[in-house]
Amino acid sequence: MKKIKLLSFDLDDTLWLSKPVIQRAEQVFYSYLTTIAPALVERFSPESLRAHRLDFLKRHPKFAHQISQWRIASLTEALELCGYKEKSANIAREAFAHFIAARQQVTLFPYCENVIRELSQNYMLISLTNGNADLNQQPVGQYFHANFQAEHVNAAKPEPALFLKALDIAGCKPEEAIHIGDHIVDDISGAKALGFFTIQACLKPDSPEPHALSDEQFNDWRELPSKIEQLEQILP
Repeated sequence: MKKIKLLSFDLDDTLWLSKPVIQRAEQVFYSYLTTIAPALVERFSPESLRAHRLDFLKRHPKFAHQISQWRIASLTEALELCGYKEKSANIAREAFAHFIAARQQVTLFPYCENVIRELSQNYMLISLTNGNADLNQQPVGQYFHANFQAEHVNAAKPEPALFLKALDIAGCKPEEAIHIGDHIVDDISGAKALGFFTIQACLKPDSPEPHALSDEQFNDWRELPSKIEQLEQILP
């Protein structure tokens, strides 16, 4: 009888609610810039700085899957436009350090850590994220065998690279793996295209309806172990 060996997890909006985390990190980021680069904040509001960042990506698409370097490079350019010259790169790196530290200040969904701890006793757990949250900085990270960001493989979900990386590390086939995530395209469609089982996380008030491609879904972390067991029962 086959058995599930690998559980791969998305992070944002699967282990924690992402919106308040990102909002706070952006506030910390801009607040630091007000102290270190007043000429920048005089020219750029938070909204216009974001618009500049998006425009920068259109002009430099090589940063599409390197979101940390994208933020640093676009801010460096904005600082140069504001007259900071050779200081721009250092200021950008310092501001990013404040952003990324705040980015790690997450609050797990209720019961998440207890369930993760339980699941780690029977499965290999690997996190796969398009963002720059670092599970190695979270207490719950101790239960994961490996953690990968799109930046590590220069490709974001739903492209196959992250999923294939997890399969390679786990040494298993797609049909021996379940991917758990909230995003219908990036997580559910991406994993399903490779032959993973999928479980859709529907944990936000505005979560989309369960998608036809998801094998199971859950609204509460306490439901997840039984959902995994149900999928194992249909394995040949």
